[in-house]
Amino acid sequence: MERLVEDLRQLIQGDILLGDPLDKRTTYRIGGPAKLLVCPRDIEDLQRLNGLIKEHAVPTFVLGGGANVLVSDEGFAGVIVQLNHFDELRFEGSRVRAGAGLVLDEFIVACLKRGLAGLERLSGIPGTLGGALRMNAGAFDAEISDHLLRTEILDYESRFRILKKGQVGFQYRRAPMIKDSYILGASFDFPCGDKEELFVIRQEILAKRREKQPWQYPSAGSVFKRPPGYYAGKLIEDAGLKGKILGRAQISSKHAGIIVNLGRARASEVLGLIRMAQQEVRKKFNIELELEQELIGF
Repeated sequence: MERLVEDLRQLIQGDILLGDPLDKRTTYRIGGPAKLLVCPRDIEDLQRLNGLIKEHAVPTFVLGGGANVLVSDEGFAGVIVQLNHFDELRFEGSRVRAGAGLVLDEFIVACLKRGLAGLERLSGIPGTLGGALRMNAGAFDAEISDHLLRTEILDYESRFRILKKGQVGFQYRRAPMIKDSYILGASFDFPCGDKEELFVIRQEILAKRREKQPWQYPSAGSVFKRPPGYYAGKLIEDAGLKGKILGRAQISSKHAGIIVNLGRARASEVLGLIRMAQQEVRKKFNIELELEQELIGF
Protein backbone atom coordinates (compact mmCIF):
# COMPACT_ATOMS: atom_id res chain seq x y z
CA MET A 1 0.00 0.00 0.00
CA GLU A 2 2.93 2.39 0.69
CA ARG A 3 4.13 1.95 -2.90
CA LEU A 4 0.63 2.68 -4.18
CA VAL A 5 0.48 5.88 -2.14
CA GLU A 6 3.84 6.99 -3.57
CA ASP A 7 2.64 6.28 -7.13
CA LEU A 8 -0.63 8.11 -6.51
CA ARG A 9 1.15 11.20 -5.22
CA GLN A 10 3.31 11.27 -8.34
CA LEU A 11 0.51 10.75 -10.86
CA ILE A 12 -2.78 11.94 -9.38
CA GLN A 13 -3.74 15.62 -9.26
CA GLY A 14 -6.86 15.13 -7.17
CA ASP A 15 -7.27 14.58 -3.44
CA ILE A 16 -5.50 11.66 -1.73
CA LEU A 17 -6.52 10.95 1.86
CA LEU A 18 -5.15 8.23 4.15
CA GLY A 19 -7.30 6.74 6.92
CA ASP A 20 -10.25 8.97 6.08
CA PRO A 21 -13.17 8.25 8.48
CA LEU A 22 -16.11 7.08 6.39
CA ASP A 23 -18.71 7.78 9.06
CA LYS A 24 -18.45 11.43 8.01
CA ARG A 25 -19.11 10.49 4.39
CA THR A 26 -22.20 8.29 4.86
CA THR A 27 -25.77 9.22 5.73
CA TYR A 28 -25.87 6.52 8.43
CA ARG A 29 -22.93 8.36 10.09
CA ILE A 30 -21.43 4.91 10.64
CA GLY A 31 -18.24 3.26 9.43
CA GLY A 32 -14.52 2.89 10.03
CA PRO A 33 -11.74 4.52 7.98
CA ALA A 34 -10.85 3.97 4.35
CA LYS A 35 -7.27 2.85 3.90
CA LEU A 36 -7.15 5.30 1.00
CA LEU A 37 -9.72 7.74 -0.36
CA VAL A 38 -9.03 9.37 -3.73
CA CYS A 39 -11.01 12.09 -5.49
CA PRO A 40 -9.67 12.32 -9.06
CA ARG A 41 -9.69 15.76 -10.67
CA ASP A 42 -10.91 14.74 -14.17
CA ILE A 43 -11.27 11.74 -16.48
CA GLU A 44 -7.54 11.59 -17.26
CA ASP A 45 -6.84 11.56 -13.53
CA LEU A 46 -9.40 8.79 -13.10
CA GLN A 47 -7.80 6.73 -15.87
CA ARG A 48 -4.41 7.02 -14.19
CA LEU A 49 -5.95 6.10 -10.85
CA ASN A 50 -7.71 3.09 -12.34
CA GLY A 51 -4.45 1.92 -13.92
CA LEU A 52 -2.69 2.07 -10.55
CA ILE A 53 -5.55 0.24 -8.84
CA LYS A 54 -5.26 -2.59 -11.37
CA GLU A 55 -1.46 -2.63 -11.17
CA HIS A 56 -1.49 -2.93 -7.38
CA ALA A 57 -4.56 -5.23 -7.33
CA VAL A 58 -6.30 -3.45 -4.44
CA PRO A 59 -10.02 -3.70 -3.64
CA THR A 60 -11.97 -0.64 -4.74
CA PHE A 61 -15.39 0.89 -4.12
CA VAL A 62 -16.89 3.96 -5.80
CA LEU A 63 -18.69 6.04 -3.17
CA GLY A 64 -21.22 8.69 -4.12
CA GLY A 65 -22.88 10.79 -1.45
CA GLY A 66 -22.77 8.00 1.10
CA ALA A 67 -26.49 7.21 0.91
CA ASN A 68 -27.74 3.65 0.50
CA VAL A 69 -24.55 2.12 1.94
CA LEU A 70 -23.50 0.59 5.25
CA VAL A 71 -19.75 0.67 5.95
CA SER A 72 -18.18 -1.86 8.30
CA ASP A 73 -16.91 -0.73 11.70
CA GLU A 74 -13.46 -1.82 10.53
CA GLY A 75 -13.74 0.42 7.47
CA PHE A 76 -12.51 -0.48 3.99
CA ALA A 77 -9.05 -1.98 3.45
CA GLY A 78 -8.63 -0.63 -0.06
CA VAL A 79 -9.28 2.44 -2.19
CA ILE A 80 -12.51 4.43 -1.97
CA VAL A 81 -13.00 6.49 -5.11
CA GLN A 82 -15.23 9.54 -4.86
CA LEU A 83 -16.09 11.57 -7.98
CA ASN A 84 -17.17 14.78 -6.31
CA HIS A 85 -15.07 16.86 -8.75
CA PHE A 86 -17.25 15.57 -11.61
CA ASP A 87 -19.88 18.23 -10.97
CA GLU A 88 -20.43 19.92 -14.33
CA LEU A 89 -23.97 21.18 -15.00
CA ARG A 90 -24.86 22.53 -18.45
CA PHE A 91 -28.28 23.52 -19.79
CA GLU A 92 -29.20 23.72 -23.47
CA GLY A 93 -32.93 24.36 -23.63
CA SER A 94 -34.70 21.27 -22.34
CA ARG A 95 -31.51 19.21 -22.52
CA VAL A 96 -29.19 18.93 -19.55
CA ARG A 97 -25.68 17.51 -19.16
CA ALA A 98 -24.94 16.70 -15.52
CA GLY A 99 -21.86 15.31 -13.78
CA ALA A 100 -22.16 12.27 -11.53
CA GLY A 101 -20.71 14.10 -8.54
CA LEU A 102 -23.60 16.57 -8.30
CA VAL A 103 -25.72 16.36 -5.17
CA LEU A 104 -28.98 14.92 -6.50
CA ASP A 105 -31.34 17.29 -4.70
CA GLU A 106 -29.34 20.34 -5.80
CA PHE A 107 -29.50 19.07 -9.38
CA ILE A 108 -33.28 18.70 -9.05
CA VAL A 109 -33.69 22.26 -7.76
CA ALA A 110 -31.53 23.66 -10.58
CA CYS A 111 -33.77 21.94 -13.14
CA LEU A 112 -37.00 23.08 -11.50
CA LYS A 113 -35.78 26.69 -11.44
CA ARG A 114 -35.61 26.49 -15.25
CA GLY A 115 -39.10 25.05 -15.53
CA LEU A 116 -37.87 21.57 -16.42
CA ALA A 117 -40.21 18.85 -15.16
CA GLY A 118 -39.66 15.19 -14.43
CA LEU A 119 -37.50 15.17 -11.29
CA GLU A 120 -39.75 16.95 -8.80
CA ARG A 121 -41.05 13.67 -7.32
CA LEU A 122 -37.49 12.61 -6.49
CA SER A 123 -37.04 15.64 -4.21
CA GLY A 124 -35.37 14.84 -0.92
CA ILE A 125 -33.59 11.67 -2.04
CA PRO A 126 -30.06 11.91 -0.58
CA GLY A 127 -26.80 11.20 -2.37
CA THR A 128 -25.32 12.10 -5.73
CA LEU A 129 -26.56 11.83 -9.29
CA GLY A 130 -24.06 9.03 -9.95
CA GLY A 131 -25.38 7.01 -7.05
CA ALA A 132 -28.96 7.60 -8.17
CA LEU A 133 -28.14 6.36 -11.68
CA ARG A 134 -26.28 3.32 -10.34
CA MET A 135 -29.40 2.09 -8.53
CA ASN A 136 -32.06 3.73 -10.74
CA ALA A 137 -33.32 5.67 -7.73
CA GLY A 138 -37.01 6.42 -7.61
CA ALA A 139 -39.94 7.54 -5.52
CA PHE A 140 -43.62 8.39 -5.92
CA ASP A 141 -43.89 6.67 -9.34
CA ALA A 142 -40.86 8.44 -10.82
CA GLU A 143 -37.33 7.19 -11.53
CA ILE A 144 -34.09 8.97 -12.36
CA SER A 145 -33.99 7.13 -15.71
CA ASP A 146 -37.40 8.38 -16.90
CA HIS A 147 -36.02 11.23 -19.02
CA LEU A 148 -32.48 9.98 -19.49
CA LEU A 149 -30.89 10.14 -22.93
CA ARG A 150 -27.47 8.62 -22.28
CA THR A 151 -24.89 7.94 -19.61
CA GLU A 152 -21.12 8.39 -19.75
CA ILE A 153 -19.00 5.79 -18.01
CA LEU A 154 -15.41 4.66 -17.68
CA ASP A 155 -15.20 0.89 -17.43
CA TYR A 156 -12.64 -0.88 -15.30
CA GLU A 157 -10.41 -1.30 -18.35
CA SER A 158 -10.25 2.53 -18.51
CA ARG A 159 -12.35 2.66 -21.69
CA PHE A 160 -14.64 5.68 -22.02
CA ARG A 161 -18.13 4.68 -23.19
CA ILE A 162 -21.41 6.42 -23.90
CA LEU A 163 -24.49 4.23 -23.41
CA LYS A 164 -27.97 5.18 -24.57
CA LYS A 165 -30.76 4.65 -22.08
CA GLY A 166 -31.92 1.44 -23.77
CA GLN A 167 -28.43 -0.06 -23.50
CA VAL A 168 -28.28 0.27 -19.70
CA GLY A 169 -31.11 -2.17 -18.97
CA PHE A 170 -32.74 -0.10 -16.21
CA GLN A 171 -35.00 -2.10 -13.89
CA TYR A 172 -36.49 -1.51 -10.46
CA ARG A 173 -33.51 -0.29 -8.40
CA ARG A 174 -31.08 -1.74 -10.93
CA ALA A 175 -28.90 -0.44 -13.75
CA PRO A 176 -27.03 -3.61 -14.80
CA MET A 177 -24.77 -2.27 -17.56
CA ILE A 178 -23.36 0.65 -15.55
CA LYS A 179 -23.29 -0.85 -12.05
CA ASP A 180 -19.70 -2.10 -12.31
CA SER A 181 -18.09 1.02 -13.76
CA TYR A 182 -17.23 4.61 -12.95
CA ILE A 183 -20.34 6.64 -13.78
CA LEU A 184 -19.12 10.03 -14.99
CA GLY A 185 -22.34 11.82 -15.88
CA ALA A 186 -25.52 11.76 -17.90
CA SER A 187 -27.63 13.70 -20.38
CA PHE A 188 -31.37 14.25 -20.04
CA ASP A 189 -34.21 15.76 -22.04
CA PHE A 190 -36.92 17.05 -19.71
CA PRO A 191 -40.44 18.24 -20.58
CA CYS A 192 -41.21 21.86 -19.83
CA GLY A 193 -43.48 22.71 -16.93
CA ASP A 194 -44.72 25.63 -14.89
CA LYS A 195 -41.98 26.58 -12.42
CA GLU A 196 -44.36 27.50 -9.61
CA GLU A 197 -46.40 24.30 -10.01
CA LEU A 198 -43.23 22.20 -10.01
CA PHE A 199 -42.09 23.74 -6.72
CA VAL A 200 -45.54 23.15 -5.21
CA ILE A 201 -45.19 19.45 -6.07
CA ARG A 202 -41.67 19.46 -4.63
CA GLN A 203 -42.89 20.89 -1.33
CA GLU A 204 -45.71 18.33 -1.20
CA ILE A 205 -43.22 15.50 -1.75
CA LEU A 206 -40.85 16.84 0.92
CA ALA A 207 -43.79 17.14 3.35
CA LYS A 208 -44.79 13.53 2.69
CA ARG A 209 -41.22 12.42 3.34
CA ARG A 210 -41.06 14.35 6.62
CA GLU A 211 -44.41 12.87 7.66
CA LYS A 212 -43.58 9.24 6.91
CA GLN A 213 -39.83 9.01 7.47
CA PRO A 214 -37.65 9.44 10.60
CA TRP A 215 -35.65 12.47 9.52
CA GLN A 216 -34.52 13.28 13.05
CA TYR A 217 -32.02 10.39 13.02
CA PRO A 218 -29.25 9.46 10.58
CA SER A 219 -30.27 6.65 8.21
CA ALA A 220 -29.68 5.45 4.67
CA GLY A 221 -33.33 5.34 3.62
CA SER A 222 -35.10 2.14 2.62
CA VAL A 223 -33.08 -0.88 3.68
CA PHE A 224 -34.79 -3.42 1.42
CA LYS A 225 -36.18 -3.50 -2.08
CA ARG A 226 -39.95 -3.77 -2.37
CA PRO A 227 -40.96 -7.44 -2.78
CA PRO A 228 -43.42 -7.94 -5.67
CA GLY A 229 -46.92 -7.31 -4.36
CA TYR A 230 -45.77 -6.24 -0.88
CA TYR A 231 -44.07 -3.44 1.04
CA ALA A 232 -40.96 -4.33 3.00
CA GLY A 233 -41.80 -1.95 5.85
CA LYS A 234 -45.29 -3.44 6.29
CA LEU A 235 -43.90 -6.99 6.34
CA ILE A 236 -41.34 -6.03 8.99
CA GLU A 237 -44.00 -4.27 11.04
CA ASP A 238 -46.35 -7.27 10.78
CA ALA A 239 -43.45 -9.46 11.91
CA GLY A 240 -43.47 -7.47 15.15
CA LEU A 241 -40.13 -5.71 14.67
CA LYS A 242 -41.18 -2.07 14.32
CA GLY A 243 -39.24 -0.08 16.92
CA LYS A 244 -36.87 -2.99 17.67
CA ILE A 245 -33.57 -1.75 19.13
CA LEU A 246 -30.18 -3.43 19.00
CA GLY A 247 -27.47 -1.45 20.75
CA ARG A 248 -27.84 2.09 19.38
CA ALA A 249 -29.53 1.07 16.12
CA GLN A 250 -33.29 0.84 15.70
CA ILE A 251 -35.83 -0.38 13.18
CA SER A 252 -37.63 2.94 13.05
CA SER A 253 -40.80 3.24 15.09
CA LYS A 254 -42.05 5.61 12.38
CA HIS A 255 -41.24 3.53 9.28
CA ALA A 256 -40.25 -0.12 9.71
CA GLY A 257 -38.51 -0.19 6.33
CA ILE A 258 -35.80 2.15 7.65
CA ILE A 259 -33.09 1.52 10.24
CA VAL A 260 -31.85 4.57 12.15
CA ASN A 261 -28.75 5.47 14.09
CA LEU A 262 -29.89 6.64 17.52
CA GLY A 263 -26.40 7.96 18.20
CA ARG A 264 -23.04 6.16 18.10
CA ALA A 265 -24.59 3.04 16.56
CA ARG A 266 -22.21 0.45 15.15
CA ALA A 267 -22.46 -1.11 11.71
CA SER A 268 -22.62 -4.54 13.36
CA GLU A 269 -25.78 -3.45 15.18
CA VAL A 270 -27.42 -2.23 11.96
CA LEU A 271 -26.43 -5.47 10.24
CA GLY A 272 -27.88 -7.44 13.15
CA LEU A 273 -31.25 -5.75 12.65
CA ILE A 274 -31.05 -6.36 8.89
CA ARG A 275 -30.50 -10.10 9.43
CA MET A 276 -33.20 -10.19 12.10
CA ALA A 277 -35.75 -8.59 9.75
CA GLN A 278 -34.86 -10.97 6.93
CA GLN A 279 -35.11 -14.00 9.21
CA GLU A 280 -38.45 -13.06 10.79
CA VAL A 281 -40.12 -12.11 7.49
CA ARG A 282 -38.87 -15.33 5.92
CA LYS A 283 -40.17 -17.36 8.87
CA LYS A 284 -43.59 -15.68 9.12
CA PHE A 285 -44.39 -14.97 5.46
CA ASN A 286 -41.96 -17.11 3.42
CA ILE A 287 -40.76 -13.94 1.65
CA GLU A 288 -37.12 -13.06 1.05
CA LEU A 289 -36.20 -9.44 1.72
CA GLU A 290 -33.50 -8.34 -0.72
CA LEU A 291 -31.12 -5.61 0.40
CA GLU A 292 -31.36 -2.30 -1.41
CA GLN A 293 -28.39 -0.95 0.53
CA GLU A 294 -24.82 -2.04 -0.19
CA LEU A 295 -22.52 -3.50 2.45
CA ILE A 296 -18.95 -2.18 2.30
CA GLY A 297 -15.97 -3.73 4.06
CA PHE A 298 -17.79 -6.70 5.61
